[in-house]
Parts: sequence; structure tokens; C-alpha cells
Amino acid sequence: MTHESVTAMTSAYAEQAVAAAREFHAHFDYSEKSLRELESILSKLAKAPSAGDLTEVCKMWGSYLGEVVRRRFGGDWSIETYPGKPFATLTLNVGGNKLFPTMKIHRRLTQGSEDNIWVFYEMVKTRLEAKPGGRVQ
Repeated sequence: MTHESVTAMTSAYAEQAVAAAREFHAHFDYSEKSLRELESILSKLAKAPSAGDLTEVCKMWGSYLGEVVRRRFGGDWSIETYPGKPFATLTLNVGGNKLFPTMKIHRRLTQGSEDNIWVFYEMVKTRLEAKPGGRVQ
């Protein structure tokens, strides 16, 4: 599937996540609250072997996570090299901050609950509201 822009691609992936969430009886509406449901879905997926390609799964759920942040705080999607790694990934640039939502999803699925998505979002929200232009790790 080709897209006219990175934004179009992330939007398409996010919409796939909205549809996939229904399989888990979750309602994704791009609200902060829906990220609690995303965490619940990821918790279930982390306990079972992935039926699909992990890269595609991370792009789908990561694009949704990023879109929730972008719709709340603004920002632009790009594809950039992940810090310290030899590969490029979807990147959300928000007020001078760089977020890597697909990498966060990958860590959540492979590292476990210490990479909780809701906790991560709360940290991002606090930093973006308190210090626009501050770095979000």
C-alpha cells in the first residue's frame, strides 16, 4: 500500500487500529480515555504469540497512539532515524519533542507491562503541558 504522505500513512494505520479495536470490544475515538483501552489490548496481545507481523502490528497501534497525541497537542509525522539505531521509524514531532510511538508499542509487546502505554501517555501529557519544547524520551 502506498500513501501520498507520512501523515496519510499514519492516518490509514490509525483507522486500521480503530477497526481492530472492535475485535476486542473496545471503542477507539482518539480520546485520551481510549489509550486505557489500548493498554488493555496490548496487555492481551503481549501474553499471546502474535498472529501477524510484529512490525505491522506496531505501526497500526503506534499510529493510533501517535494520532491521539497529535490531535491533543498538534505536531507532524515524519520518518526519522531512531536514536542510536541503524533504522528509520515513524516519528511524531510535537513542539520540539520527538516521539516514537511504534517503538513504544514494540517495547510494550516485547518487554511487558513496565512499558505501560497509559503511564507513558500521562508522562508525555505532563511534559507537553508543562514545558512546550521539552524533550520527551
